[in-house]
Amino acid sequence: METSSPQTAQLTTARILLELSIPAHRMGYLQLCIAIPAFAGNKQQSMAKELYPSVADAVGCLDWRAVEHAIRTVIADAWKRRNPEIWAQYFPGSQRAPSNKQFIATLAEYLE
Repeated sequence: METSSPQTAQLTTARILLELSIPAHRMGYLQLCIAIPAFAGNKQQSMAKELYPSVADAVGCLDWRAVEHAIRTVIADAWKRRNPEIWAQYFPGSQRAPSNKQFIATLAEYLE
């Protein structure tokens, strides 16, 4: 999928997250809306050393581990409520919830 601006990337990310049953009011949704486009822009970055701290700064959080936890929790909850057909479009053959890195990296591919 071709995105032409950071705003378009965030809108595309938001649409995908809602399709995957991650509601906008949940902690972790905003972090994913920031993290996925950021990772798409630099796939070589470390999650713990670069991505999570930059997302924490963007949302005004003091601890990057809180960002990691919020993302992990919202992915796990969405997996439990998932529509298997929709999740299979993004994560074919998955038998368990993806890790944070798998989730972010996979959805970042859709932004290219």
